[in-house]
Amino acid sequence: GIVMKTYDIVLEFTEDMLASSPADPEVYARFIASRAVESKAEETPNTADEVEGLPPVDERGSWSVFHRNGDGIYVFDYKVRGFLKEAAAAVTGRTGLTAYKSKIDRWLFVLPRRIYMTNGVGQIIAEPQGALERPIRAMTMQGPRVSVKRSDLVREGARMSFRLVVLPLGERELTRERIGSWFDYGQWTGMGEWRTGSYGRFKVVSFEDA
Repeated sequence: GIVMKTYDIVLEFTEDMLASSPADPEVYARFIASRAVESKAEETPNTADEVEGLPPVDERGSWSVFHRNGDGIYVFDYKVRGFLKEAAAAVTGRTGLTAYKSKIDRWLFVLPRRIYMTNGVGQIIAEPQGALERPIRAMTMQGPRVSVKRSDLVREGARMSFRLVVLPLGERELTRERIGSWFDYGQWTGMGEWRTGSYGRFKVVSFEDA
């Protein structure tokens, strides 16, 4: 069979990390559909599967949440791939990689599909560890309006562990060193919502050949 490069990675958040999935299932379904159009996806993502993991209706509101099931809270694999594309865009001038988004799409995959948030001793975090509310100012047809944005969060010290798989055609450009530089970027830019507020910054605890 094909021999692929695989890496096991553990990230630890050095700042609180905010959830980034809209809580209302209809809003989320539209969001997924628009993402498929933006990425020119050949297939519509399995929206029903992703909506299923949203919290029960009595816990929803106008805020961002983590997906969850009976095991605990998690993020989907595409959140990590999205981070890698953003990081590649930021460091591409230094690393000399071109067409990075399509190369990540074609050759780099994240496992498992559901990446659980864990504490420092490897236990899955069952529920969000808090929430952050802040005012959001927006210009509307009626003039400026201020609303409240609420985001569930996990605390500094939470971890996520996953495997990266690089297909053979991508090995020459999607090298361990280059991928490592993208994760190094995360200590500055972070993952999740409101990254410009320094939320979601992380450090790489482990980056090993699988």
